[in-house]
Order: sequence, then structure tokens, then C-alpha cells
Amino acid sequence: MQRNEIREQDTWDLTLLFSTNEAWESEYLSAQEKIPEFSPAISHMLDSAQALYDCCRQLIELSEKIDRLYTYAHLKYSEDTSDNTAQTLMGKATTLLTSFSEAIAPFDTVLLTLSDEQLADMFRQLPALEQEYGIMLRNSFRYKPHTLSKEEELLMAAFSKERSTAESTYETMTSSDLRFGTIQDEDGKETELTDTNYAKFMRSGVQSVRKAAFTTLYRTYSNFRNTFASLYAGQIETEKVCAKVRRYGSALESSLFPDHMTPEIYSNIIRNISGHLDVLFRYYRLKKKVLGLEEMHIYDIYLPLNVGEKRQFTYAEAMDEVLAAVSVFGEEYVRILKEGYAKRWVDVYPTPGKTGGAFSGGCATSEPYILLNFQGLDEDVSTLAHESGHSMHSWYTRHNNPLQYADYRIFVAEVPSTVNELLLAYYRLEHSDNKQEKLAILGNLLELYKSTIYRQIMFAEFEQETHALSEAGEVLTADLLCEKYYALNEKYFGGEVILDREIACEWMRVPHFYYNFYVYKYAIGLTAASHIVKRIRAGEPCALESYLAFLKLGSTKDPIESLKIAGVDMTKNEVFDSAVTMFDEIIAEFEQLYEEN
Repeated sequence: MQRNEIREQDTWDLTLLFSTNEAWESEYLSAQEKIPEFSPAISHMLDSAQALYDCCRQLIELSEKIDRLYTYAHLKYSEDTSDNTAQTLMGKATTLLTSFSEAIAPFDTVLLTLSDEQLADMFRQLPALEQEYGIMLRNSFRYKPHTLSKEEELLMAAFSKERSTAESTYETMTSSDLRFGTIQDEDGKETELTDTNYAKFMRSGVQSVRKAAFTTLYRTYSNFRNTFASLYAGQIETEKVCAKVRRYGSALESSLFPDHMTPEIYSNIIRNISGHLDVLFRYYRLKKKVLGLEEMHIYDIYLPLNVGEKRQFTYAEAMDEVLAAVSVFGEEYVRILKEGYAKRWVDVYPTPGKTGGAFSGGCATSEPYILLNFQGLDEDVSTLAHESGHSMHSWYTRHNNPLQYADYRIFVAEVPSTVNELLLAYYRLEHSDNKQEKLAILGNLLELYKSTIYRQIMFAEFEQETHALSEAGEVLTADLLCEKYYALNEKYFGGEVILDREIACEWMRVPHFYYNFYVYKYAIGLTAASHIVKRIRAGEPCALESYLAFLKLGSTKDPIESLKIAGVDMTKNEVFDSAVTMFDEIIAEFEQLYEEN
């Protein structure tokens, strides 16, 4: 459909942000004028406790103004990326954000010239400074041992673009320069293979098509193995040098520091999950049996368990399913979400030019908007539940914290969304009497656990190993990287899947390896969510109350402490045991249902 053919109720209401584009332009000009006013405030912020308080307030107020402008522009652009007006708004907002970032860059550098005693003295002089901005200022002070002199910080900033050269070159090469050739599709037609349609071919019901796509893709990657090895080794070297310059013990420690994580916790996560590979092997044995394969190759593992029946949903039915599933959180949660749907938080249907996929967005003073591309499939209902989890997390955060703490870190962001997704699956299982539908739901859950926990942890272990090798002085050649990656596949597939040699090149097509130890966060989200859902469904005392308290924390606590409020202690083995147990129980339930006549 064209956008003008869709009911207004099924589009988001951005007039709650700005009534018109002209109103946005007026606020944009105002913000442009205010940005230069911030530099004098920084220059004098240490003159007194009151001056520091005023500078903090000005920073937060200006940040909110910029965020609101950027949010509107981004959402308008997401509606139709081909629209010239939206493109102009987005371009202006991006430029404004860059100017703002440059203007506030000296804030931390100036602040950290204070000693701990001087900051404490300012808190004593003006209690409101500590009450309103104490957490924010102390968080900045955490970085004091890793903050350089003003001149050195300027030098690091000047090289920020160059530090991402390996990543940007990788993106350009994989998105623009690689050509994989053609394969024969299910109908025997020669079809060009791309990174985009590769996933479709790997789910083909014809094994020869899956094998052809697999071997053709990785043969091309292998042709550039030395280039990819050079890029990845260069990325690791950059991360190592930056960590060393900022006086971190390693690139891993530097990456984990913002989330109050430690290398020990990171290693413990890998150790715990990889210590439960027997459950993953059980899943692969089940999949081999259900798919009727005499032997299962690595190119067969993405073939869906086509034993289930998928329903079609209207959007109204999808909303009802989600609201029913989250009713365990109580009347207030359901009322807020239902009102949000009615107030047009959600832009529902795909239209020409609209951004693909889905997301939950907004800023501290906006509604928590949701972008969907709803087509009535099972997965679209799950997506609505997932994004509604993000948006309710945002709503509770924004309504229970001042502006400076009205956000949360990425580390915990995927927990509420995944909690909702799991609750929806369990709700649908409990309220369906259709065997095929239940098998489809269980099959989707199994894929979720396999790909989000085990696969991401295998990636995390690869990053850990390659960085350790580099820090030990090893040269990361293509042969060495392929050897290490293949060995990890042997470990995580345990002889249940035939490992065709081409899989040794898979590390070359994982962009997350250029994000500096990011992938483990996906596993954290599902692991923590599993533990929370297990506690709530078991009716454990205070499980529900502690989870709702977690939703309201914002950035008043660090991510590890925030999860502890929800009953999830990432330093304890029981959290990982709980997630693996849930995976094992789903396998058992699938097996039992599948065998029933």
C-alpha cells in the first residue's frame, strides 16, 4: 500500500513531537543558536559548585532539545527514505548532532581536572549538585584513570575516523565489491547469489541448492582470505593500541569497562555456556531426525523445522495476543501499553521507501515509538511483542527518572524485549490446542536459543582467542584464523553435524567482529530474560515486583547492578543454568509433542 492508503490509526503520531515540519525548523534554529553558548559554560564550570550545577543543567537541557529534533527527523526519514523533505530534515539533524558532540567534548576533560576531594567538596557546598547530578558525575570520574591530557584527547579525536578504517573498508568490500556468481535455484534457473538472498537459499528444501549456495559463497570469501585476515588483524591492532594508550589492561577490558563488566565475567559466560554443549547436541540430533536427514551437513542447520502450521494474524489480533501475554505484569503495564497502541505509538505496515525491519525509538521526552513492517505472520506478532518490550522499558525509565537518567545501556536493552517474546510464546502454547501450531512455536523457540546463545557465544570465544593470540605476539594469518575458527566449530557441533571445510571461512562474513567484543550481549539478553521468565512463571516471591523495579531504573545503576535488581546475577552460574535448562525443556516438549499420534 501507499502511505496515504493506510488508516491514520495505523501510523504513528509524530505531531506529539512537533506539530509540523515548520515547528521543527523553528526549534532547529533555536538549538543552532544555543550550541555555541555551551563553550563558555564549560570554561567556567569549575569556578564554583553552582557553576558546575548550572553547566550540568544546561548540558542536559540542550541534549534533550537535540535528541528531540533528531528523533523527529529520524522517524520522518524512516517513514520514507526517498522523501526529499525527510532527507533534508535528517541531514540537518545529523549535522546538528555533530556540532553538539563537538561542543560538549571538552566537558569530561575539564571535569576530570578536579580531584576526588574537590568534587566531594563541591557536593558538600551544594547538596543539589550531588542529588541531581551525582551519579552522572561519578560515572564520568570512573574514566579518570583512562582519560588523557587535553592535547592527547584532541589527538585521539582527530584520528577517530582513521581508527575505523578496517571496519569501513570491510563494509565497503562486503556490501559493494564481492560478487559470488550464480547457482541453480529450486527450479533449475541460474540465479545470482548475494549476501542478501544467501539466507533464503540456506532455508531451501532442496539440499543441492543449500550446498551450492554454501560452497559458492565461501569459495568467494576464501579467494580474499588474506585481505580479510589483514583487515581483521588491523582492527584488533587498533583496539589493542587504543586500549594501551588509555591505560587499560587489554582491548577486552576497555570494551567491557563502560558496562562495569570484567574479563573474568566475560570468560565465565563463555565457560558456562560452552560447558552445556550436550543440550545443543541434543537439539541437532532432534533436528536431523525431524528433517529426515541421514547425515546433516553444516549447510543444513538453517533449514527450518517445517513440521508446524503458521497462522495469519490481523494487526488487531496481534495486539490482543501481546496484551494477553503481558497481562502477567499486572493492570498498570497492560493499561499503559494498550493506551500506547491507541495513541499511535506504532507505524504498522510496510510502504514504499519505508525503513525495513523493526525498531523501538524515541527520546526522553517523546513517546516510545515503534516501527513495524507488519504482514500478519507469526514472526510479526513476536516482533510486536519484542518492540513493545523495548517501548515499555523506555516508558517506565522516562516516567521514573529525571532527564539525565532517563535512558538505559545497550547491555540491558534486549532483556525486556526478549522477556516479552518468551512470554508471548508460552502464552500461545498454553492457549493453543493445535499440535502443528504448537510445534511451529516450539521450533521457533529452539532456533532462538541456538542462534542467540550458543552461536553468539561461539563468536565471543573466537574474539577472545584471536585477541589473546595477537596480544601474545602471534601474526594473525588467514590460515591461523581459519584453523582457530574451524576448531571452534568442531567444539560447538560436537560431531553431530558434518563440518564441510568451507565453514572455516565463515569468520570473514561476520561484521560484528569489527564491533569490539559486542556479540556476547545478544547472549546476555536471552540468558537474563530466560531466568526472569522462569522466575515469574514459577511464581517465585517478588519475581514480578523485582522485574518491574528493574524497568524503572534507567541509568541510575550500572548494568550489572540493574540486572541484580531483576533477580539476575551475571556472576552466578545459576543464571546460565536456568537458560540452558529452559532450552532443554523446550527440546523435550517438542520431542514429546512430535511423537504423539
